[in-house]
Amino acid sequence: MESKKAKINLHNILSYLEGNIQLGLEELKLQPKHIQEQVAYRRLICKDDCAVNNACIMCGCDFKGKTSVSESCNHERFPNLMSRIDWELYKIDNDIK
Repeated sequence: MESKKAKINLHNILSYLEGNIQLGLEELKLQPKHIQEQVAYRRLICKDDCAVNNACIMCGCDFKGKTSVSESCNHERFPNLMSRIDWELYKIDNDIK
């Protein structure tokens, strides 16, 4: 499946900035563990399409940046980023190890 072209609007600009800030925190190893795990989970879920295209198939945004933002554009695959407690419960409910 081919990715869409990202739209330029205020919401996407803010997401772009958030994604790049999160990528910087990731590189500096400053993200909390529950955020690191959720980003890794998102990248694993999208490894066969978004990762291959280096762009989200739903919105067209940069793959790594999009997997780092709090808001999900594809709730069928994964929810918005969660708090530590909600993430722990989500892992139990969805048998994520």
